Amino acid sequence: MKYILDFDEVLFNTTALKEKMEALNLSQGERGLDVFETIQEQDPEFDFVSLVFSGALEFIQKYGDTCIIVSSASSEKAENNTDLEKQIAFQMEKITRSGVTSYVSDVRVVGKEKSEALAELKVEFGDELIFVDDRQGYVKEARELGIESVWMDREGKGHMTNTEGVPTMLEFPRVGSFKEFAKYANSWEKKN
Repeated sequence: MKYILDFDEVLFNTTALKEKMEALNLSQGERGLDVFETIQEQDPEFDFVSLVFSGALEFIQKYGDTCIIVSSASSEKAENNTDLEKQIAFQMEKITRSGVTSYVSDVRVVGKEKSEALAELKVEFGDELIFVDDRQGYVKEARELGIESVWMDREGKGHMTNTEGVPTMLEFPRVGSFKEFAKYANSWEKKN
C-alpha cells in the first residue's frame, strides 16, 4: 500500500504560515526563497516543523516509507502564479523546512495539475494507492484515474458547494484528521 499525500492543509498548516507572514508584513503573494530567510531573521525562534499537523507527523513517522507527497506549487490566487520555476522552488523549500522529507519515500512538486504525477504513480504501483487531498478537483482527478481518494476536511464542513450552491464531495470518503485517515486506511486495507 502506498499513501499519496498532499502537503498544504493536509500535512502542513499553511493557514498558520500565511498568518505568520501577515504578522511579519510579508505579502502572501511572495514566493521567493528569501521569504524563508526573512521569516527566520525577523523571528529566529520560529520553527517550520511546528506547522506540521501533529496527527500527520505521527502518521508519516509510522508509514513514511509508504508515503509519497504530491504537492502543487500553484496558488489558489491567480495573481500569485507568475513564475512557475520560482513557485516550485518555494514549495519544495517549504516542504523541506517542515522536516517531513526525512520520513517519506518520495516528494513530487508539480506546477498546477497533479493528474500527471498521479497517473505515473498509478502505473508504477497499480491499485494499491490511497490519495488524500483537501481540494475537490484533485480528489476527483485521482478518483477518475482509479485511485482510492479521500477528502481531508479539516474544517468539518461535510461538503463543498459548487457555483450553483449544490453540495459536492458527498461521494468521497471524508476525514477531518490523520487519526481518522489512519482508521480509514486500515479498514480499506482489510477489505482489499
